[in-house]
Amino acid sequence: MTASERDIILVPTDFTPVADCAIDHAIEIARLFDHKICLLHVVGKKTSASEKEKIKARLEKVARANQMRSSINIHYRIEEGSIFNQISETASKINAEFIVMGIHGKQGVQHILGSYAYKVICSAEVPVMVVKKKHHHVGYNKIVLPVDFTVESTQKINKAIKFAKYFSSVIHIIGIIRSKSSVYKIQKEALLKNITDYIENAGARVNAKVLIKPGADVHDEVLDYAESVDADLIMIVAEKSGRFTEMFGKNDAEQIIDKAEMPVLTVVPNLEYDDEDDDDDFMLSSFIDPLGLIDKP
Repeated sequence: MTASERDIILVPTDFTPVADCAIDHAIEIARLFDHKICLLHVVGKKTSASEKEKIKARLEKVARANQMRSSINIHYRIEEGSIFNQISETASKINAEFIVMGIHGKQGVQHILGSYAYKVICSAEVPVMVVKKKHHHVGYNKIVLPVDFTVESTQKINKAIKFAKYFSSVIHIIGIIRSKSSVYKIQKEALLKNITDYIENAGARVNAKVLIKPGADVHDEVLDYAESVDADLIMIVAEKSGRFTEMFGKNDAEQIIDKAEMPVLTVVPNLEYDDEDDDDDFMLSSFIDPLGLIDKP
């Protein structure tokens, strides 16, 4: 499978306004990356044939209307089973590169409740953008990128650079230090400088800030910072198999997804580096510490 064939954005929909907002975001991304969109509606095993026909007709209508207004290739699928399983399984089945999912905070696309959306995110093998409403901005002009100087966190950097170049964005990096050690602070500031230099050399604009916040709730600090710079997008790392980095506590990523008003893009860490997949034109290619940005054990 070549990178160019991986050009589908999957959008789960339950026909609610927030699902329509997810379609709007997907269209914006698809237009710039020259991608197609696949709408997904998941039904229960007891859904009747007649009800499925009604859903199919409704999906076809939504797909046609959005395709006509956007000129983006939009198709749809109906899958049966659990919403938690079917989103990630369908993404793998159609070789999607990206998932855009609408949630209502404490409600959500077909019973995805608040932070339970995180279960879907962690089960997916591709990045997931979570949106709650049509953001007041057009595009993603300001991207907040919290980093913790680990392999998982730095995998966001090339993805952020790709977005920044397409949307003419400024990447706002925030490093939160919860230690009072001045040596630790100096070390992390030096690492952050390497990251900002890398981003600038790649042709993207970047600002960086280190916050010394012993005992702080990381999710609150990230959200406050995103609000202060009027961000359009937050990029975080979704943790797999119970592994959490030094920066994100067990609930911080979930809290960011729950509380953020702007879209949140989650990147699933992939620690297996394959040289054959190292293609600068591939939006979601792996990025494993080429400049020694990460603390070594």
